[in-house]
Amino acid sequence: MKKLILALLASGTLATANAQEPRSILTYGNLDFNQERAGGQTTSKNTVWSATPGVGYQFNHNWTVGGFIGWGQDAQKDNTGATTTDNMYRAGAFARYSQYIRKSEIFFWFAQYEFAYQGGYTTNEGNPATNKNNGVYTRLFPALGVNVGRGIALNFAVGGVEYGTLKYDGDAYSYNTLNLSFGEQWSFGISKNFNCGHKMHAHHEPGDEVHRRKIDKMEDEDDDAPKPKRKQRNRDEDE
Repeated sequence: MKKLILALLASGTLATANAQEPRSILTYGNLDFNQERAGGQTTSKNTVWSATPGVGYQFNHNWTVGGFIGWGQDAQKDNTGATTTDNMYRAGAFARYSQYIRKSEIFFWFAQYEFAYQGGYTTNEGNPATNKNNGVYTRLFPALGVNVGRGIALNFAVGGVEYGTLKYDGDAYSYNTLNLSFGEQWSFGISKNFNCGHKMHAHHEPGDEVHRRKIDKMEDEDDDAPKPKRKQRNRDEDE
């Protein structure tokens, strides 16, 4: 179960990057897979996977809000062929603040906060589920994004701060976990922004938004500048 929780946490870290387009839809998704085999006198196999899709709406240059879901399994198969599987699910919302780095047209950083309901259970060879649990989860993490064109961005995260609670059926107590993973949890992800009513075309290149802001500023300055008066023709010259 611990490996599965860490896998889902890593999935969430991969989740977010954008091209910083106002009034656009952000979609993302991540799939993690890991398999380990142990040999020797006994042979066992441990398979861990998780998937985390999400969608958000970026309503200005800096803020995006949305929701995400997560599902994962940690399956342990022993030398007799019997498999015990820890299942975990999560559903929640996120809010993110993003900002270009200085005057860069490609690189940006963002900080994301997540809050979700989580739960899980254990299954074994078709027997009734055991170890049923549920609780809440919250996380805050920073990341670096790189625009690569057409609304696609790559992002890199180095951990964050996470807190979660789980309460098992039949247990009077809940289990609380606090994890500080700065510099310990490295991850990589890809996401896509879809234009939604913005003045720019849906397909844009890195820096288009910065260029547009520069053009808007130049247009505003032109509007503020006094316009030269037209020279009046002399009627005598016309005659």
